[in-house]
Amino acid sequence: MALEDALIEEMDLSGRKALVTGAGRSIGRAIALRLARYGADVGVNDVNRENAEKTAAEIRELGRDGYALVADVSKTSEIDAMFDDFLDHFKTIDILVNNAGIADNRPILDSSEEDWNRHVDIMAKGTFWCMKKAAHVMLKKKWGRIVNLGSYVAQLNCNTKNYAPYCAAKSAIIGLTQVAAQEWAPHILVNAVGPGDVETAMMENEWKQAGERLGVPASEVKEEYRKRLIMGKFQKPDDIAKAVAFLCSALAEQVTASHLIVSGGLPFALS
Repeated sequence: MALEDALIEEMDLSGRKALVTGAGRSIGRAIALRLARYGADVGVNDVNRENAEKTAAEIRELGRDGYALVADVSKTSEIDAMFDDFLDHFKTIDILVNNAGIADNRPILDSSEEDWNRHVDIMAKGTFWCMKKAAHVMLKKKWGRIVNLGSYVAQLNCNTKNYAPYCAAKSAIIGLTQVAAQEWAPHILVNAVGPGDVETAMMENEWKQAGERLGVPASEVKEEYRKRLIMGKFQKPDDIAKAVAFLCSALAEQVTASHLIVSGGLPFALS
């Protein structure tokens, strides 16, 4: 077998059934499309039906089965219904990517109970419940891959301000990843990918919020963010998607309980 063929085989996800939450746009969309390019059929979750249908259609254009699943992952009843729908359509689940998330820029003293609940429910609770639903199926077949979206903020010695609910939720996701990896080994590999500053609509909103709070243009905030990157440029959604696909592939068979940071060299200590 030629080297190129061997590498292709090790990344081959043909026949695998994947569910990606928050996949209607940005990072989630890139992950869903990347998995489809490697052969997986993908359930596309999003709270927005139009976005979910659009990504699912793009997957079908790649020759794979793209199936839209509209659900709010902050609500366990909607997660339960989503998994019933997914399993009715695909019959099994091999890969789960918990990507859905939000990020608001405001100091702790300005944060409300609603701010806390939205971040923790969508990311920490949503990840926990989706993992639990998927694991029931994966453990029976003794094979599964779960990748959770962490963050560069969810590291020891990482300083960042004005994102307390977000940081708490992302840190919780890393804890969940490490516990689940131990409980479900060796049959399910559970890992996290931690993005840094990815050029998405959510990041644009973050720069806008920070600019409004500081009284400066969003473009100035964006440039300050860029200058702190060792690589000197922001990540693209597909940069994160490639890392997720790697963790789902045969190349990562000995990787579990990890938190792979894909941040362009974003330093640990930030002002």
